[in-house]
Amino acid sequence: MAINNSDVKLFESQRLSDEEDGGGRVTGSEVIDGNVNNLFQDISRIDRTIGDVALRKAFVGISTDNNDSYLGSHLILTEPPKDKNVSVLLFNTDSQTDERLDARDRIESYVVPGIKANWELVGDQLEGQRAVVGYQREELAVPEIGEVYKITTPDGLASQFIRITAIDHSSATFTYHNGSQYVDFTRRKLDMQISAPLITTFVGAPPVPGAPEEETVVGQMCGQA
Repeated sequence: MAINNSDVKLFESQRLSDEEDGGGRVTGSEVIDGNVNNLFQDISRIDRTIGDVALRKAFVGISTDNNDSYLGSHLILTEPPKDKNVSVLLFNTDSQTDERLDARDRIESYVVPGIKANWELVGDQLEGQRAVVGYQREELAVPEIGEVYKITTPDGLASQFIRITAIDHSSATFTYHNGSQYVDFTRRKLDMQISAPLITTFVGAPPVPGAPEEETVVGQMCGQA
């Protein structure tokens, strides 16, 4: 006997949900090929507008009566989603029991904080925003599309990794009052679109001629782990 293509099956995990305990151990329920919503639910209007991350855990297994060895197994994505607003990621956690919270942490661990960013936020950036505004000295390098930064609230209790998806920059004149007079100075203004909305309000500050004040939001350049 032999192992045929039809013997290679995809099996559901215990909980196909986006709750923190989604995932878990393998079940005997097969994910039927071609069935609509066999793993993921439909994308709602709200999710299509503001974005969402859906995670599902499934197991590849062999369902056959013989004891033949299955050699050289692998799993790949051969076609991108037909919806250009949807992207997919396939990864293995090497765990039979982990849940959605563990998988989310694994995804987010692909970057680690590095050096301090060469730009600062201008004013408060509100929860739910899909873009942030910053400023920097004009001689510094402009942030690039695809770069990831970590921003942190002044109290350090909340932070978020943001990925730049689009950027516009221009020279802008700002005015600062030094206690006795108003001083005009020039900086590069950065309008950066980001891949996911802000999870909370990050406190920034008005631009200053010298070094940014310590109470402004902390920004760090991030790299792959």
